[in-house]
Amino acid sequence: MIARNKNNKELLKIEKSKLEKTRDFISKYFSFRSKIAQRMYIFILTLGLITAILTYNYAPDIGIELGKPSPRTIKATRGIEFEDVIQTEEDRNINEAEVEDVYAYDIEVLNESLYQIRYFYILTGIVQKKEISFEEQVDYMTNLLSSQYTESIISTALNLSVDDLNFLRASTQDIAREIMKEEIKPTELDFAKSVAVGLIEEDVGIKPELIPIVSSILENNIQPTALFDPAATETEREKARLNTTPHMVTILEGQTIVFEGEIVGDTDILILTRLGLLQTGFNWKRLLYVFFISSVALLLFGFYIQKFNPGIFDNSKKLVINAILVVIFTLLIKAFTILSSIHLNLWNYLFPVMAASLICTILFDARIAIMLTICLGIFVGIATDFNFSLVVAYTLGGIFSTYMVSKVSQRLAVMRAGFISSLVLSFLFLTINLIGGELGSIALYTVLGVVNGIICAIIAIGFLPFIESTFNVTTAMGLLELSNTDQPLLKELLISAPGTYNHSILVGHLAESAAKSIGADSLLVKVAALYHDLGKMKRPEYFYENQMNIENVHDRLNPSMSRHIISNHIKDGLEMAVKNKIPRKVLDIISQHHGNSIITYFYEKQKDREINGNGISNGLKEHFRYPAKKPQSREAAILMLADSCEAAVRSISRVTPKKIKQMVSDIFEDKIKDGQLNETSITLKEINTVRDTLVDGLISIYHSRLSYDEPDLKTREDTEAKLEEKWKSH
Repeated sequence: MIARNKNNKELLKIEKSKLEKTRDFISKYFSFRSKIAQRMYIFILTLGLITAILTYNYAPDIGIELGKPSPRTIKATRGIEFEDVIQTEEDRNINEAEVEDVYAYDIEVLNESLYQIRYFYILTGIVQKKEISFEEQVDYMTNLLSSQYTESIISTALNLSVDDLNFLRASTQDIAREIMKEEIKPTELDFAKSVAVGLIEEDVGIKPELIPIVSSILENNIQPTALFDPAATETEREKARLNTTPHMVTILEGQTIVFEGEIVGDTDILILTRLGLLQTGFNWKRLLYVFFISSVALLLFGFYIQKFNPGIFDNSKKLVINAILVVIFTLLIKAFTILSSIHLNLWNYLFPVMAASLICTILFDARIAIMLTICLGIFVGIATDFNFSLVVAYTLGGIFSTYMVSKVSQRLAVMRAGFISSLVLSFLFLTINLIGGELGSIALYTVLGVVNGIICAIIAIGFLPFIESTFNVTTAMGLLELSNTDQPLLKELLISAPGTYNHSILVGHLAESAAKSIGADSLLVKVAALYHDLGKMKRPEYFYENQMNIENVHDRLNPSMSRHIISNHIKDGLEMAVKNKIPRKVLDIISQHHGNSIITYFYEKQKDREINGNGISNGLKEHFRYPAKKPQSREAAILMLADSCEAAVRSISRVTPKKIKQMVSDIFEDKIKDGQLNETSITLKEINTVRDTLVDGLISIYHSRLSYDEPDLKTREDTEAKLEEKWKSH
């Protein structure tokens, strides 16, 4: 009983373990909270939509029926050229039937004929020597020769002398050899025998009375020397079929296929079918083909993102944006192909592929945009029934547009990039239509290339704000708008905290120059610098740059309270920024621009109080740190350093280049020792470059305040000490 209970408990444990594994599996691969499941759902949904779009078959009913009058005049919507398979097969059959039988010359037939002629004359000589009656000799030869010759011929031959027999044998063989040295087909046998008779009559050596003997022998022994060769004949017929030129049907765009009231024939039906005007029913083969090609293209796109841009791959929102771009522009491509099938082929030259390339480049980067362009190029091929010339043109044009817009930060620059790309697309359209194209069509498609590029630039400019607002995505153009000092939030900062505003402007210039010096995102740093101290608007008088006199309001407050007010400007600033829809990238840098560094002045002030009270609280140092993350990016690190350096240099009463350099070096050393830069990817070399750039910038900004005179030392030290305290309180 105990053993049974023990076994039951073990079974329950096993079942529970299996259940937990199943739950873990479902949670990992099917839960909406799982990143793996989110990527899988995005892929499946995108693949399903792409397959549905590309396999959708729109065929308007044009009322055409074979053998009945056409209800209307129908013109070709595009130029096509195809092979009429039925007519080509008829041409092949005709050419095959015209091939004559092949014969091969057989010399053995000649040898056999010569032998039979010789045999006749030798037999005659032998029979002459037999001691039997003449009648018996005639009967004997007739039987031996199977009655091939008449008795009169045999009788005449038996009466000849040996010399005559030898002469006739040689002459007969010569004539036979002359006649049979050429190919003699069975149908030409009678003609060959008549020629032989003519040669006998021309031979003056043959006596007239002996001509019948020679003629009879030749008629019986001249045979066809050309034998029918079935294998060679079949080979020639096959060659005739293979060499038959395919029957090509060429239709020009706008050409009338069938007039109203005209009886619709087989050729008309074939042309209309090729133009896609009579396609009906569902094509399972096409569905499977589109599904396979689309899945491969999207998988390669996904693997490329995972390999070269994991930041996008790990962000479901950005994956959704890419999926939306693919689906929307594939839908537009399909819509234009439908228009080309029911109207004119020119719609195939207006696919907005470059718009997708421009948008993706601006939102993400050129490499992702190139992969997106390649995917759309593949879908162009499927939608246009594998018109690979268009695939090449749109793919190359889209890739070129990514290059043109990769460093763009203004909307006007997008228009310029779109126009230049349109010239390239126009050249590509010209190239693919040069061979076999009509002059008018070539000119039209070349112009459409320019129109296409301009339209794509307009679409990109119009589409970007929608994506930015819907998905809260930061673009260079959006950042550029935020950097405009006419922004309401910056105007409010200028009115509420003018000192902070001026400080932010200076930090923006310094941080932008420093970012450029190491190849960081200078525009992002500049915008973050402009908005990094928004929180000071809530209590501007508590920050030294906004204090109009030498008195420090913090002198009346507890250090802990001062620390709370100072550190809260980050939280207050973030709340204002979020309320005003500042992008996430900027918010991250704002939250990290002080890291978790110590608010030194108030920490030292509190420490002095506790020392005087004979004790220092545990964790006092941590209490006086900013409650924020350390900088996570190079841009955040640059803003921290630029902010600290500008504030410190501002506090110096008598500025000299030496003091600026020393102050900046000290600040950099303090930040490094405190580990504030440990979580960024910035290198030591880049830190040195940033430091030198900030020193140069600060000297340039404060050059009007530089002074090399030495006033009263005591007065200078007192003034600097007071301002130093203010800076530390910052």
